[in-house]
Amino acid sequence: MPLLSAISTNAGRLSEISEQISQIEGRADELHDAGLQELYRANQPSNSMAFFIGVEIYDHLEKVVDRFDDVGNEISGIVIENV
Repeated sequence: MPLLSAISTNAGRLSEISEQISQIEGRADELHDAGLQELYRANQPSNSMAFFIGVEIYDHLEKVVDRFDDVGNEISGIVIENV
């Protein structure tokens, strides 16, 4: 956020940060999918409650990462509008 006080000067760095956030979000989506698959494999035969609890946890974590991506997109938009 401190970089936003001088957007023109920090436009490159802000763009880099926004891109890194986007890449992290993409990787988190991949991990989310892999985690759900493993959770299913580990709990499929007998422990459906653990599976559903795990799914809820994964979904909440994915939502958090998605919000970070939203912030990165907003920062990118601010940079584009002001540079």
